[in-house]
Amino acid sequence: MIQRDVLMRQIRQFTKAIATLLGQSHREQPEETLRQIDEACKTHLDGRAEDLRTLPPDALLELCRENGTFVPNVAQTLAQALHRMGETHGYRDDPEKAGHCFGRALLLYRHLLQAPDAPVSWQVGTTVATLEKRMETLPMDDATQEALEALRNGTD
Repeated sequence: MIQRDVLMRQIRQFTKAIATLLGQSHREQPEETLRQIDEACKTHLDGRAEDLRTLPPDALLELCRENGTFVPNVAQTLAQALHRMGETHGYRDDPEKAGHCFGRALLLYRHLLQAPDAPVSWQVGTTVATLEKRMETLPMDDATQEALEALRNGTD
């Protein structure tokens, strides 16, 4: 229990750090953007940005739960970070990494849309549509693809 409380506190601190970063331009300095996201992950999550991109979908979703309850602001922050990472990898012409980030962001955004009490902006729906269109041309790992299909089919 204490371990879970510490993790949730770390995620909330990560949320604050990432919020500042998301307001900055990432097109001009993709390497700096990735470095800052990585630094926020190291500082607040005891991991690396690479871990978010490669974390199995079920483990990523578990980060968004507190005492078994889905925490929308955590999911949204992680989705935004992954979305920004995907854009940055796209600018770096790395479609595989971009696809993995976008796929995980899409998974989190879809969970947000299905959460009954989540305060979700209309922009999330637009973001989901944009990500789905982008994913038509990018590779996605099998685990994320399966998780998205399960969510679409209502078997998650």
